Amino acid sequence: MNFEDYQYLFKFVLIGDTGVGKSCFLSQYVKGKFIQEYDPTIGLEFESKSIEFNDGIVVQNQLWDTSGSSQFMAIQKTFCQNAAAAIVFYKIDNQNSFKSLENWLSILKQVSSDMIQIVIVATHQDLETQRQVQTQQGRNLADSLNAKFYEISNHDKDQIDGIVNSLSYNVLRLINSNKINPLNTQYGIKMSRQQEQQYASQLDNSEENIIQQQSSPKRRGSDIKIEQNTFSPNKITTASPSRSQHENEQTEQNQQQTKPKFQLLFILLPIIIAYGLYQILL
Repeated sequence: MNFEDYQYLFKFVLIGDTGVGKSCFLSQYVKGKFIQEYDPTIGLEFESKSIEFNDGIVVQNQLWDTSGSSQFMAIQKTFCQNAAAAIVFYKIDNQNSFKSLENWLSILKQVSSDMIQIVIVATHQDLETQRQVQTQQGRNLADSLNAKFYEISNHDKDQIDGIVNSLSYNVLRLINSNKINPLNTQYGIKMSRQQEQQYASQLDNSEENIIQQQSSPKRRGSDIKIEQNTFSPNKITTASPSRSQHENEQTEQNQQQTKPKFQLLFILLPIIIAYGLYQILL
């Protein structure tokens, strides 16, 4: 697979004290090689590895490893910026490395986005007899961060692959669910040019659909219906045909009863007037 043959590139950072196994983890993931001798990282380094998911999406995981020494603190803060995920390390046989996680997590909080994916990894699982940090301590810390927790041996490449690939899947899921925007560099994601064009096209189509829904005929029709119900007497009349017919019949009956009374009045009125005049003349 070519270096540029991917749809997405994710930036992952490996952080923790010196000697907790970050470089060995990186070597096992990318090269499948276990580092026998401890060789502290000076400054920082990174390696890349691409994986293909079942739907054909190719993701290149770019893992950045930095020295855990305090003299490289400025570099550590800089390289933690704009990361999609962070793998935070401590050793089960070193209590101080576990206590230092508070500082490492504080750095992440200062420079990373709220959507960064975090996993806590306890190394040297094969040194159980020298354990200083209990499993539950690490799990409780991970739970407080809503993060995954793993205890591993850096000899176990399959477990290491599973951790990184699971992180890639989670970041990809956030993109597909529109919870993060891959065009925003703060999320530690880079897209290939083709994927970027496709994503931008999808955004345009989504905006068009929203506009169409807001001005759709169905919605205008409902507004017209409300206006008719409010202002159209014809609409109200036709809604109760039986009642209307009864009211018409009652009106006609009342008119028929009133008509004879008016006719009799017109006949008697001249007689009454003539009788009154006759009495005055007498």
